[in-house]
Amino acid sequence: MFISILIYKQRHRSPNRKDTPEANYAHVRYIATRPRVLKNEGMNHGLFGKMEPGVIQEFKDWKEIARRVYANSRKNITMYRSVVSFSEETAKELLLTDQKSWQRYIENHIMTIAEKNGVKREHLQWASAVHGEKAHPHIHVVFWDTSVRAKNPYVPPAIPGAIRRQMIKDTFADKIRLCGQVKDESLRSMRKITDEMVDEFERYLRRMKPEQYQEINRKLDEELSYELPFPEKTVNELGSRLLQLRRAIPENGRIAYQLLPPEVKTQVDEMVEDMIRHFPTVRESVEIYCEAKKRQAALYSTDPAYLDQKAGVYEKEAKKVLANRILSGVRMVIRLEGEMRTEQYIHDRKAIYAEQIILESLDILAGVADCEDNIDDGRKAGAFQLSKEARKEWYLKNQDKGYEH
Repeated sequence: MFISILIYKQRHRSPNRKDTPEANYAHVRYIATRPRVLKNEGMNHGLFGKMEPGVIQEFKDWKEIARRVYANSRKNITMYRSVVSFSEETAKELLLTDQKSWQRYIENHIMTIAEKNGVKREHLQWASAVHGEKAHPHIHVVFWDTSVRAKNPYVPPAIPGAIRRQMIKDTFADKIRLCGQVKDESLRSMRKITDEMVDEFERYLRRMKPEQYQEINRKLDEELSYELPFPEKTVNELGSRLLQLRRAIPENGRIAYQLLPPEVKTQVDEMVEDMIRHFPTVRESVEIYCEAKKRQAALYSTDPAYLDQKAGVYEKEAKKVLANRILSGVRMVIRLEGEMRTEQYIHDRKAIYAEQIILESLDILAGVADCEDNIDDGRKAGAFQLSKEARKEWYLKNQDKGYEH
């Protein structure tokens, strides 16, 4: 039998049965007086509880409470019976070593039991007793609702399950918090490692010129096994596959793992497996994440089949984190491609402008040369020795030859 670290059971006898009042009376007697009950100081029984809000009472006479339970049962008020149990080791860990410590424990958790059963604090009455069984120390609780409203006594199985889970969360809050811290740290480690890889790959791509990047993509199209000339072989392989993956993903739209086509998901999954296989730090982070989650799951059940099933779920969670980190690399590549296109556009425009400037400069230089030739011709013809009117006439005659006035 596989159990959780905390066992919670709850049942009741139907108020409509004729023998229910006697059975509920007998149950109170049993939990209060049975062998190995932790007794109230100076008394022959161990019954304590609250008949009204306030401090816990150690009842002087268990029979008084049993008679009250009997009378309530005659009024068709449901008497709920519950038990909370631990292993001996867990009870010691929680310092549940005597009746007083158990009193404090149940006082801290009684409202969880009541509220999950729909009982308000002001209408709650309860009585408890601790049985110090060596293998499984436990506490019995009888509780009921004093309100006059009619109530269906049926308790869905989900309610005891919810009480058990909440009591585990509250009882082992420190353990759960520690598991959460370890899990979160492993997630941060996974993100940090993959961010460093993406950043390093981005720096590598930024050192390329657009034409070099285009050449790499051409080679990737031609050679499926082509690897980038990157210093580290493993980053090399991942970088090459990242560029191949980029071409399988549309540039527009949201890039998220759950939205990918099946064939693209397969590519991403293979990359994740490669990262786990090639990078010890990634593999260690995944293992720590899964182990922390598994330790937390073990608080609820020790069933190996259940824990194996949960371990598979946790491994998928960790791999999905890595998958989305890989997709962040794809987004980086798409962003850089946009920048490269802009850079190439600017480069091309600069080349066009430079060509225009050169051509215009050549035209100007050619015009200047023609002008100097014309001036020389004018000097030879004695144009600059003519009168003002004659020079003007000469300029008009030669202006179409490149000489401006």
